Amino acid sequence: MDHGLPRPFENDCDWLLRYCRLPLHVGRGRVERHGNPDSPNAQVWRKFGQLMRGSQSPPPESGFAAAFFLPVDSNLRIFLSWPNDDRLGKSFGENLTVKGNTADGEFELACPEYYVKLASDTREQPGWAVAESVNKPAIISYGEARSVSSVTAMMNNFDFENGNCTDSSDSEAPQVLRVEAAGTTVDFAWRPERGELRRLVDAGLLANSSFVTFSFAAWSGASIDELSQFAYRISSFCQYVVRQHTAIPLLSFFDGEGRVVSRSSNTVLRSKFRDDCALPVMHLDDGLPQLFRESFDEHCRMQQSQLWRLMPSHIASVEDPPYLEQKYASLMAAVELLIRSSLIENGHMNAAEAESKTLPELVGMARGVMRWTVPKHYTAADRYRETRNAVDHGAELPHDSRLVRADFDKWKLFLLRRLFMRLGFTGRLTSPKDGWKSFSAVEEFSEEHNSFSFPTGSK
Repeated sequence: MDHGLPRPFENDCDWLLRYCRLPLHVGRGRVERHGNPDSPNAQVWRKFGQLMRGSQSPPPESGFAAAFFLPVDSNLRIFLSWPNDDRLGKSFGENLTVKGNTADGEFELACPEYYVKLASDTREQPGWAVAESVNKPAIISYGEARSVSSVTAMMNNFDFENGNCTDSSDSEAPQVLRVEAAGTTVDFAWRPERGELRRLVDAGLLANSSFVTFSFAAWSGASIDELSQFAYRISSFCQYVVRQHTAIPLLSFFDGEGRVVSRSSNTVLRSKFRDDCALPVMHLDDGLPQLFRESFDEHCRMQQSQLWRLMPSHIASVEDPPYLEQKYASLMAAVELLIRSSLIENGHMNAAEAESKTLPELVGMARGVMRWTVPKHYTAADRYRETRNAVDHGAELPHDSRLVRADFDKWKLFLLRRLFMRLGFTGRLTSPKDGWKSFSAVEEFSEEHNSFSFPTGSK
C-alpha cells in the first residue's frame, strides 16, 4: 500500500502528515464533471486545446491516482494525478469519488462538490491538482453497511486542562471531561497529540487545530442524520463556552466492535485559537457539567427558532476581526440581535417593528419593557452609542482606544450574561474584579464585576 503523497508533494510527506486529523488514504479517483462547460474560462481553454491538440480530452474513463487526508489545521485536501494531457484548472466540479484500501479496510470517498485550489502548469506532465470539498460534506464509507454504535467528533478550538474532579488541586485528574447532554453521556477527551499541538498553537506556529474529541453512544433507532445533528448541536453550544468557532472538521461513526463505519468531513470556517473560557473552572461540577445539565436542552430548542439560530456564530465571530472598530461593530450587532429577538419572543413587538428600533431605543426597551438590569455604567456619557455609530459609518473612534476596548469588554460580558440567563444557566461566569480575573453570578451586572481596567483619568 502506497503511503506517499502524489507528485509534486512526494517529498513533503513527513511534515504534511504529522499531526494530521485523518491519515492519508490512497486510491483511484473518478470525476463525473469538472468545471462549467459554458463558462467563459472553459470556452477559452476548449479553444486553446483545439488549437494545440485538435481536441480536449475528457476525464479519463479508467480513473486516475488520487489521495486525500485531513491536515492539522485545514480542511480535507484531495490530490489528483491527471493522466491525460489536459490541465485540470481551478474550477468547481461534481461527484468526485476515490476508492482504495486502508488499515480500516476498503474505503470509498464520495465528494458531491469540490473546488480545485491549485493545479499544475500546462508545461507539467502529467497534470496534477489539489481539491477541497465544498458546500456539502465529503463522506468516506468503509466496507459493508453496518449499524452505528458510537460517534466521535473532532472539534476545533476547544480545550480543557483537567477531566472531571471535585477538587481543583487534584493533580491526577483524568483527561476525560464527562457531561450529560439531553440524557446522553458525552465524553470530551484529549487527542494523543494535544500537548504538542497546544505548544505549536500557543507559540504562533499554528493558527488553530483540534485539541480534543467528544464521543457519545448512539441511541436505539437513531439515523446518521440525527446523530450528526446532535453532534453539531454540541459543537455550537461549545461556541458560547469559548467564544470562538468550534466546528467539527471530522465526524466518525463506529460499529459495536469499534470499527469505523463511515466518516464525514465538512469544510469549516477556520479562525485563530484564543485561550478563552466563559466559565471560571470547566472541569468542576459547577462548570461545564452544570452548563450542559441546565442549558443544553434549551439551546437545542433555540436552534430551531429563526430568532436564535444565528446567535452561536455571532458570539464566535466577535473577536475574529483584526481591528477594534470591526470587533465593536460585530459585538453591537450581536447585542441588537439579542434584544430584538427577546422583544419578539416575548410578544412585545413584531419583527418589522423590532428592526426599526435604534440601539438606544432597544436598550431603553430592555430596561423598561422587559425589566432587564442595565445599570447606568453601561451607558455612561453615551459612549456606547457614539462608538457604535462611528464604527458602523467608517468614522474614527470618538474616544481613546483603551477606553473603547474597556467598553467593548464590558458589553461583551453583558451579551454573554444575558444569553446564559436566556439559556437557563444559574452558575458563575468569568468576570473582572479590581483589575483581576475573577468570577461572579451569571445575573451580576454591577460595575464592580463588569468594568474592565483602563488608565486613570481616561473617563
